[in-house]
Amino acid sequence: MRLRAALAAIVVIAAACSPTEVTTTATSSTLRPSATTTTTVPTLQTGVGVGDGTIHLAAFLPLSGSLAGIGQSILEGHRAYWRYVNDDLDGVAGRFTVALDEVDTAYDPAAATAELAAREDSILGISAMLGSPVTRALLDANSTMPIMVGSQAVPWAKHGNAVYNLAVPTYRDQVTVLWDLAIDAAGDASDVGFVAAAGLYGDDCLAGTVTQPKIISRYPAGTTDFEGVVRDVDRAKVLVACVTSAELVRIIATGNLLGFTPPIYATGPSYDRAVLDALEAVPEDLWVAGGPPAYEDDTPGMQLFRTVTDGLDDINTWTFVGYAQAATFHLLLEQAIDDGTLTRSGVLAARGRVGDVDFGYGWGPAGFDDDGILPHVPVTVSVPDPDAAFGLRAIDQ
Repeated sequence: MRLRAALAAIVVIAAACSPTEVTTTATSSTLRPSATTTTTVPTLQTGVGVGDGTIHLAAFLPLSGSLAGIGQSILEGHRAYWRYVNDDLDGVAGRFTVALDEVDTAYDPAAATAELAAREDSILGISAMLGSPVTRALLDANSTMPIMVGSQAVPWAKHGNAVYNLAVPTYRDQVTVLWDLAIDAAGDASDVGFVAAAGLYGDDCLAGTVTQPKIISRYPAGTTDFEGVVRDVDRAKVLVACVTSAELVRIIATGNLLGFTPPIYATGPSYDRAVLDALEAVPEDLWVAGGPPAYEDDTPGMQLFRTVTDGLDDINTWTFVGYAQAATFHLLLEQAIDDGTLTRSGVLAARGRVGDVDFGYGWGPAGFDDDGILPHVPVTVSVPDPDAAFGLRAIDQ
């Protein structure tokens, strides 16, 4: 397939170029099909949300309320990517401009569902989202449009219109890697503790453990006092954490007060640079799976990311999430056009045509499974680094 070949070639081509040329090559090779040799434009079927040379998409994000900061960062990365497509690539496949409708969900599932209903007949799909509650509400609404999920939980796959971000491993895959590392560190699975909030995120993480943890604490969402949680797992030699960054800070701080300081193996959502800022120290023996590439990496994909987001005031891990969600959706749009069907069903079918693509992040190819739904994304492991923009530095495994 022409598109997949172009994507797979990005690292090889870029390696032969100077740093300036790398950005140009990545721009043209990563997300555009190679030139066709025919002078006849193939017939393209289009549907809802496509017309007059424009593809209409929407970003459903919390732009007000307690998560507005995260939502705004995702939106800025998302905007930057589509601006790059429109301005530098002359649109999707050089033919279609992307128009992005920015919807404030306020992290309210009911409000998000109402906004979805209002756009059912006007947009092709949702290309950015945050959070499990909103994701569940929109997928349960039985829309036909492709919906970028706001969390990487495996259960979303039961919905045929779920689209996963190809730059983030599923929580289950992250924990599978962490669990093996934790057992190696502890010496025995019975000495590994597991901590997560009740709910879908924690459930999906728990499904990634090879054996049922014997030391475990599941706490209600919204918990702020973690003394009881820490005491539940204080006999563990190593701890696997599937939490938020704010919860990780409280777990580490509480553990320090109680004399419980085991190595912690945490999922990607458990950590961002705010952990370092809140603790005012670099946590010892903290390992993070599924985090983003280092901002400073000299890979073609991160060179392109820095170029595309240049000028943004605050570039963080959430900026990368929004950027990567757009890059994944762009890939599917290109594939749908390559297949001759730029419709909702055509975009969803394109997942099954994307097996292995390399976005140039340095961790190898990613893609969708044989059913064209679940993502398979390499799981990298990082450690805190106060000198890195994202606060993380990948390690060799």
